[in-house]
Amino acid sequence: MKTITGLKIQARDKNKVNVNLDGSYFCALMLETVMKHNLKVGMMIDEKVLENIQLESEKGLAYEKALKLVSTRYKTKKEVENYLQEKGYAPATIWFVVKKLGEYDFINDERYVESYLSHHLKKDGVRKIKQQLLAKGVSEELIDSAINDVDDQVEQIVALKEKYMKNKEDTKENYLKLYRYLVGKGFRPDEIMKVLKGEVEW
Repeated sequence: MKTITGLKIQARDKNKVNVNLDGSYFCALMLETVMKHNLKVGMMIDEKVLENIQLESEKGLAYEKALKLVSTRYKTKKEVENYLQEKGYAPATIWFVVKKLGEYDFINDERYVESYLSHHLKKDGVRKIKQQLLAKGVSEELIDSAINDVDDQVEQIVALKEKYMKNKEDTKENYLKLYRYLVGKGFRPDEIMKVLKGEVEW
């Protein structure tokens, strides 16, 4: 058991109260929740009980914020988790919100990857796309499974090559720059060479 040693209304949000246990900050609760549970300075309380009260206080508001976030555009599970962490929500609240959003299919990493691929395959290679998706917290296994279904990107490479080489001379130097450009965009070297083969003496 611990002692509530502080209940202070936040300066930036008058509807929230900072709760201290044994002299240290523990969590923030909605003022309504503090009043509902009749929390007072000097009151003895179990941490687990207070954590459950915190979950009750936060989950509705956290869910609304997360729902607003995912309604603008697709987000990965990890992006939603990071967003809620930055807002200061407790792990139990984040778990509750992410689980609920998943149950309603508001977040779905598999669908996210499919959408991401459909929008980026024309301009970026699968290697770059993989790194971008990893950075968004998508599992490598899920990414690799989706990428394996991509036959090749020769058509995209040809289109980018024609655009890049427009008004440029067919010199080895320019084709080397083109090669580096395409590698930098994440296209597979073997597919790039398939397109560039025969253009210059390598």
